[in-house]
Amino acid sequence: MDERTCCAIAEFLSALSNPTRIRILCALFANERCVGEIAGEIGLSQAHTSSHLRVLYDRGYLSRRREGKKVYYGLRDSRIPKFLSAAGKIATGSVPGYRK
Repeated sequence: MDERTCCAIAEFLSALSNPTRIRILCALFANERCVGEIAGEIGLSQAHTSSHLRVLYDRGYLSRRREGKKVYYGLRDSRIPKFLSAAGKIATGSVPGYRK
């Protein structure tokens, strides 16, 4: 793998180094949601949730649209749930042949 690709992967993964951001992405698996809905599901304030949403949006993980005063966020790439599922299996050692 070339250096440019390695750097792109590292940048892609850096936004996922925070468990709250992973929980936010998981909250968006089924459909787009507004900040208040996401905050309520993950148990954080709207301000704290918004700061994490901004990071995910700036890195290209999320799309957003405004409807009146509400901003709705959704996953920009439909492969994110599958990626996080695979990462979870590897991280917890539930992949056959993988040892932590």
